[in-house]
Amino acid sequence: MLLLLVQGLFSAVAGGPSLPAHTVCGSEACYTAHLDKKPFHQALERCKTNGGNLATAKNAGEALLVHGLLSGFLGGLRPNTKRKFWLGLQLPPRYCYQRHKPLRGFGWTSGGEETTYSNWAREPQGTCTAHRCVHIISTSSPGGDNYKWLDGVCGRGVDGYICKFNFKGMCPNIDLSGPGSITYTTPFNTVSSSLALVPFGSLAVVSCGSRDSPESSYLLCVEQVPGRYGWSSDGPFCTPPSGCDLENGGCAQICVRARGGGYKCQCGPGYELGKDQHSCESLDHCRGHPCQYKCVSRSQGFECLCPVGYQLAQNGSSCVDTDECAHRPCQGCINTLGSFRCDCPEGYGLIRDQCRDLDTCSGHPCDHICQNTDGSYRCHCRAGYRLRDADQSCVDLNECSSQPCEGSCINTEGSFECSCSEGYALGEDQVSCVPTGLTTTAEPSAAPAATWGPTTSRALVVHAADSTTSIASSGILAQPDPATEASAAVENGAATWTSVPSPTAAQNPGTSWLLVCALGSVAVLLLVLCVVGLILYFRYRSTREKSGHVGDYYNWVQAARQSPFRASHIKCNRSSDNYIEIEASQTEV
Repeated sequence: MLLLLVQGLFSAVAGGPSLPAHTVCGSEACYTAHLDKKPFHQALERCKTNGGNLATAKNAGEALLVHGLLSGFLGGLRPNTKRKFWLGLQLPPRYCYQRHKPLRGFGWTSGGEETTYSNWAREPQGTCTAHRCVHIISTSSPGGDNYKWLDGVCGRGVDGYICKFNFKGMCPNIDLSGPGSITYTTPFNTVSSSLALVPFGSLAVVSCGSRDSPESSYLLCVEQVPGRYGWSSDGPFCTPPSGCDLENGGCAQICVRARGGGYKCQCGPGYELGKDQHSCESLDHCRGHPCQYKCVSRSQGFECLCPVGYQLAQNGSSCVDTDECAHRPCQGCINTLGSFRCDCPEGYGLIRDQCRDLDTCSGHPCDHICQNTDGSYRCHCRAGYRLRDADQSCVDLNECSSQPCEGSCINTEGSFECSCSEGYALGEDQVSCVPTGLTTTAEPSAAPAATWGPTTSRALVVHAADSTTSIASSGILAQPDPATEASAAVENGAATWTSVPSPTAAQNPGTSWLLVCALGSVAVLLLVLCVVGLILYFRYRSTREKSGHVGDYYNWVQAARQSPFRASHIKCNRSSDNYIEIEASQTEV
């Protein structure tokens, strides 16, 4: 014990490495938080230098101590301040990520078997080659990803790290009977005056009296009997020098004189000395650590408290996770250990605590046209293309497979083109083929009036060149007049008439005028005869219609030659001789 005391004194005088920012001790271990931005391996070496290792959280009890450490450390910072601290959890190179395990294949740097507790903020990176290390997130505001785990690159420094130091026992803190101060120096070089439990081997320096002439005492946390730990010297400490004769020595209940002229205070049944060693308080019902996280002693018992995100179990001492999603803080709420998160299905985003549809077309996932749908999208193609199911891309549609052209079809990108064989051209619809060089026969009325006369009746059959129907008409072709030589010719299947002036008519003007007068009289006579003939024709036709012999007004004239085309809108008698029905008047003019 003397050797331990000397070692503690030397450590207190000589000093040691830099002190941690905050320290919390449980019944078996102490945890320290350090704000020092270092890579994972350097943080591990710092912890090992003081005899510890990077912190573990192998069960809910250890996790609560780590949460309490970080909560007290960031309690004085401004809201929403976030810090990241290394934990002793890593995936070494050539070790594979394993989704089915709670630790996902990661292992603790301090060793030990696979544990069942985990608190991942998101799934770690799936790898078998990269070295991945885990840090814990701590924020000054509850909720969100507070105290969650994230994996990252080991060679990149984070805000700090957490060390863990295991001990076989703890001593209670020291209470002073009067004015004074206590400083604890732990074996891992933590200097503190507010430890609730002090680890075995720690040195306590008690200073009493004035600042100018303090009286100091040095105490060491030792193992008094197997399994029981206490300080190397009993109190009380910093007791007022007046003794029991002066105001009962300052004791609230009982003042007891001690050997050597000292004294100490005692309390009656049901009470115990307070921390000042003078006052009497109800028995400390928290003695023995009846609560899993924090115990508050009351006059008639004790009260157990739990950290944020947890609540007391039915046994009144353990802490269980609080289901924050029971109050529906957001849509898609998923409860996690000590907190919760809000997740939306694919294609939706969280907007004001509600899952809203996202415009998936904004990323241009389609080749041509994208239609946004509820939680997804649908691709469409422009005319002339079709959608390929494999990757929803647009490929050219072969319109020629359905034979849209009357002639030849040529497929093009997004469309097609039609072409016709020699002697044919595309129609207005750009798909059908019509013959080229189509002409029509001149009507008799287009001929010069001088070539027609009432003197001779003869049948005239005229064929329209390259048409589907041969048209025959009955007319009166005048004999050549002495004053005019008329000739008719057929060119390219069409009838044409040519008038040639007679030399005699040109040399005798009187004869010409006489001929004009005669022709005028004949024209008037012909007009009268035409009117009379039309009247008789319509009367006769009306009589025949009533008697049911309408067919007598039709006769058949054989066409001069067979036409290679038939008009689709004319109903033809399809005989081998290709007769054409011609309506003709039975009255000869």
